Order: sequence, then structure tokens, then C-alpha cells
Amino acid sequence: MAETDSRFAYQDARRRRLDRITQHIVVGSGLLVMMALVLIFFYLLYVVAPLFVSPSVTQYAASPQVASVPSAAVGISDDGSLGYRIDQQGFGEFMVFAGGQSLPRTALSVTPITRAVAFGEGRPHYALLSATGHITIVAPFIPLAGNAQPAWRYPFGKMPLALTADGTPLRHLALALRETTPPMADNAAATMVDAVAIWVTQDNRLTMGRISADGVQLVASVALSDTPVDYLVLTPRGDVIYSLNSNQLTSWRVSGETLTLSGTATLPTAGPWRLALLSGGYSLLVYTEGGKIFQWFDVPGTDGLRLTEIRDFPQRETQGIQLVPEASRRVFATLTPQGELSLFASKQSAAVLTQQVAAQAQRMVFSAHGKALLLETPTQWYAYRVDNPYPDIGWRGLWQRVWYENYPQPDFIWQSTAADDSYQAKFSLVPLLAGSLKATLYDMLFATPLALAAAVYTACFMTPGLRRWVKPTLEVMGALPTVVVGLIAALWLAPHVETYLSAILALPLLCTLGVLGVGALTARWPRVARWMQGREVLLLMPVLLLIVLGVCWFATALEVSLFRQPLFQWMDGNFVQRNALVAGIALGFALIPLIFSLAEDALFNVPMRLSQGSLALGATPWQTLWHVVLPSASAGIFAALMLSFGRAVGETMIVLMATGNTPIVDAGLLQGLRSLAANIAIEMPEAVMGSGHYRVLFLTALVLFIFTFVVNTLAETLRQRLRRRYRDEGDHS
Repeated sequence: MAETDSRFAYQDARRRRLDRITQHIVVGSGLLVMMALVLIFFYLLYVVAPLFVSPSVTQYAASPQVASVPSAAVGISDDGSLGYRIDQQGFGEFMVFAGGQSLPRTALSVTPITRAVAFGEGRPHYALLSATGHITIVAPFIPLAGNAQPAWRYPFGKMPLALTADGTPLRHLALALRETTPPMADNAAATMVDAVAIWVTQDNRLTMGRISADGVQLVASVALSDTPVDYLVLTPRGDVIYSLNSNQLTSWRVSGETLTLSGTATLPTAGPWRLALLSGGYSLLVYTEGGKIFQWFDVPGTDGLRLTEIRDFPQRETQGIQLVPEASRRVFATLTPQGELSLFASKQSAAVLTQQVAAQAQRMVFSAHGKALLLETPTQWYAYRVDNPYPDIGWRGLWQRVWYENYPQPDFIWQSTAADDSYQAKFSLVPLLAGSLKATLYDMLFATPLALAAAVYTACFMTPGLRRWVKPTLEVMGALPTVVVGLIAALWLAPHVETYLSAILALPLLCTLGVLGVGALTARWPRVARWMQGREVLLLMPVLLLIVLGVCWFATALEVSLFRQPLFQWMDGNFVQRNALVAGIALGFALIPLIFSLAEDALFNVPMRLSQGSLALGATPWQTLWHVVLPSASAGIFAALMLSFGRAVGETMIVLMATGNTPIVDAGLLQGLRSLAANIAIEMPEAVMGSGHYRVLFLTALVLFIFTFVVNTLAETLRQRLRRRYRDEGDHS
């Protein structure tokens, strides 16, 4: 009886123990990866969720009315702690809401006050108009901190300013505050404040003047029609005037010292109509006390700007509705006598909020930045906190066409910032998603045929000695940093694509014909074909190189002879140097190693008995490849394509550097694009944390995360089905 060595039993137990430990490590690592993905998903949701939280209006103070004299103007500080009013007797008063404390009344320079006109976006100023046509401009001073007391200031002096020479009262008055810097000034302290005033006199003349510390300077005057003006507004920049008489809406342009009639529009006969400007002054709200509200703005056309009705804001029609816009955002509120408050944003027709507040309010006003709201009833003041941080961001603006100010038609627009403080941000994700898909489509069209053809040839036809050189060489290409590929594409490839555009567009067809020609040539010479078997690439590469050089030379000469200029110049604006073609070639170059390596492994690992059995039954090598090898390797090939697709969708540096980064919806091969990933890399460093721009960028990351997750999940499901369908015979034994 042979003696058994206990070392083998010990080694088997040790191997089983190591296998269990390895299995636990692999399973634990997989669970950690899944947990990390789940945490990333929920963190993105956490950052994005505030964009879609409904706004709220919450009452936090109710104080007795400061005085029984009717108010000419009321206001509230942005933190909601302080309210103020100007009454018709010419007194200004402040109210501290925290303790219901009323500060002493202050006599202003105008008494009595026939009207108080508010102006100055973000910095409330009031022009107090007397019965003799004189005005005094006052501004409430509200200290941010410390022991300073609120007070009334006179930026243009306490002395009333005469707007009319004969002392007659004005029919209408509108003002705009401006800051100017003298030409020789080199510091911020030299900034001066002046105002543009527009008024309509009793004889129905439209007059413009400039108000400064030196007084009033009359600039221009235009005689209007005999129909009296019902309403008059002036944009915050002081460059456009809107007047309304009956149902006739008229716009005037201010150019230097000239008033020019810009356009007219006829409103529906039902009225009477009123006017209000949204923040920035580009949009005009035309409304009635019955609740009909329309948004108008200038639309560019072939004949210049034309005042056009863009959208309406439907709501329940009730007489006596008040409409008040915010000063710093394109948001406005309506209030019925019954106390139904509705908040609207200019990008969507439906109200973003409707709720009940105090009834019988005589006046309603927002704070400078829309964070507080003050209602004045005959007996009390009601102060409300307004939580509406992202009014312009919603599903409609993200995924649908929106008609923006100064655009000729509704469109998908991404433009997050601009130099103008009154700019309205545009956050459509459609151009970014379209750019990602466009770049992915073109690079897959470039990389897939080349990589799969190379994989088929290397795995099934190439000699083993040559394969040992080719496969590692192509796999090393995958280690090249994408930032280097992007840099080469931007600085070298893009100018050459521009120079040899017609040649590059013709190369796919001509190279295909070259490959077929080489195949036909070797088929006619059996002896050469037998010697080149498995080494055809050594003959094919010089032929393709000659085709590329010859086509580039011939196409350049043909362009000069036919068009007298390069093709890209003849295309007249339909070509940009860094375009989707450049991005497709560069990104396709980065994807070829990934597709090739995975597909070649899948093809090479098909059991030899399957292909040998097919050849033994009389099939040709191509029939064996098409009917046996490719179906057996289809799961691996499909996995290679899906992994490369996910890599292309999430690629950042190549797309960022090789394209013009223009967020447009255009399928053109020679136009630029901007992808989701590149947009995050470009704009995230400039986004203010917690802002709408910041959260929308996280939303693009969430969209990219979900998109790639869904694509990879579907790809894995299809791969498993293909694997079960073409399972080799060894799995059944």
C-alpha cells in the first residue's frame, strides 16, 4: 500500500481558504463600487432637488398701519426687517417689523404729493411729483448692520426740480436711473449718478430731460396725436419708451438727443389696458385689471425690430387685480381684492405659485431682490418672506423650445452668463445632449469599421508572428492621454482638415476602393496570394498611404481650378475649423484601441473546433467567419461597442479641445458642438456655489450619469441574451 503525502491535503485546504478569501474580497469590492455609485446618484439628486421645489410665500409680521393718511409709495427692505412709506402729505416713515416699532416721521420736500413714481432697478428711488409739475427725488437709506438709523436721502438735492416752465401739472412721468463715469476718471469714486426723465405735458407733448445735481436739462420734445396718453413707461436703461393710448401701443427709441418712433401695435379692444416692465426692460407686460396679461418684446426681422406679442398668462378673471414685477428678476405677482396671490415667471405661462394672503390690499411691493413682499391694507401692513430662488428654471425651459427676448423665434438655447446684469440666463439641456450624441455618433462611425475590420483580420487571418507585434502596438495606443489627443486635434489636425477638406471627405470611399482593389489583385495572382497570406497588411498599408497623398494633392489642385479658393471658404459660413468631423476623427482614434482589443479577444477565443468543423464541412473561410465565428463572438463584440459608446459619451478633454464648444442643435458634420461633459468642465469653475447655474450643471451631470447607466444596463442585458443564444457546445456538456 502506497504512502500518501499529507502535503497535498494541506495544499488543497490552503487553496480553498485562499479562494474563499479572494471571493469575499471580490464580492466586497463589487458591493463597494455599487455603494459608491448609489451615493453619487443621491448626492447629485440632493444638489439638483432645490431647482424643482415649489416656491413659498410665508407671513412673518403683521403691524398696524403707520398713519391714516393714504400712501403714495410703500417699500420693504430685502431682509424683510424694515418697511417704509411715503404718504400723500409729504412725510416719510419707517416701520421695524420685529417689534412693531414706528420710527419718527420725516417731512420731505414736496407737499402735497400728487404721485410718487418708483424707478431704479435694485435700488429704489422715488420721484415725488407736486401739483405744479415739480419733482423731488428721494431714496430710502437702509443700513445693513450697526447702529445706523434708516433715513431719507436726496441724490439730486432737496430743492424741487421744475420739469415744466409754466408750472402746469404733468399727465404722466417715467424715469430711469443711470450711472456714468467721466471720460478722464480712473477710479470707482468718480462714478456719477444721473437720471433720464420722460413726461407728457398737458398739451400732449412727449418730452425728455436729463436730471443731475445741476438740475434738469431738456433734451427733446415730440408732439403726440390728439388722443391722450393713458400710460407711459421707460426702460431701466432709458433707451426705449412705451406709451399707451386706448388700445394703441407705441414704442419710441432714444438715440442721443433724439426721440424716434419705433413701432406701433393694436391691442384687443377690451380694456382698459395698463403697462409694466419686467426686470431688464426688454419685456413689456400688457394687462387689464380683469386679469388678462400678455408679454410683448421686440423681435428681430428683415425689416428691423418689431414689437410682438409672445405669450399670455392665463388666470381667473377678477376685477381689481394688481400686478407688480420684481426689480431684479423676470418675475411678477398678481393680487386679487379677495387676497389670491399668484407668482409668475416669464418663461412659462402657468403660475408657479397661487395661495391666499391678506384681502383688500391697497398696495403690494417686492423688496429689491424679491426676497420679501409687503401688502398694505386700510388697517395693517403684512410682511411676507418669499422663497423663490430659481423661478426661471423648470422642465419647460430645460427640455422645450422657449421664445427668449431678442430672438426671432422659440429655440433651444444654452447661454448661462453675459456681461449685462439684466441678462436672462438660458438653460436648455437639449443643445448639450444633442452635442454629446452628435460627437458620439461621428466618432463611432469613424472608429467602429476600422477597429472591427482590424480585429477580424488580426484574429482570423493574420499570421501568429505578425499578430504578436500588431496587437500590443494597437493596445499601447489606448494609453495615450486624451488631453494629448485633444491638443494634437486642435493644433494640428483641425488646420489640416480645413486645408484638405474635400480630400478628407472623399477618402472613405477611395480607401474602400483601394482595399477592394488590393484584394482583387491578389486573387488574380495565386502565387503572390499564397506568399502574402496572413501578411496582406504589408501590401495594403503602402497602397493606402499613396492613395491619401495622391488624393490630398489632386483635391487641392482641383479646388483652386474650380472654385478659385479652398472649399471651406466657398462654403460661406457653413464651416468652422474645430467641428464635429475633427472631434469624430480624434475621439475615434482614442476609441479604436478599446474596440479592437475587446473584439479581437472575443474573436480569437472562439473555440477552434467550431471553425475547423465548418471548414471540414466545405465552408469557405469567409463563410466560416460570417456564419460561425462572428455569431459566437457577438456578445464580446457587442460589449466592446457598448463600452466604447459609454466612453465616448463621457469623454471630456478631446471634445472640449477639438470642437468650437458652441451649444447649438445642428447635425452638420462641419459645425461645432458642446457636449454635456465638456460643458461641466468649462463652466463649473465659474459657477457660484448654490446658484441656479451651479445646480443646473449638476443636473447635466445627473443626466449624463442616468444616460450612461441606462445604456450600459441595456447593453449588458443584450450581451447576456446573445451569450445564451450563441453559447458554444461545451456549455451543454
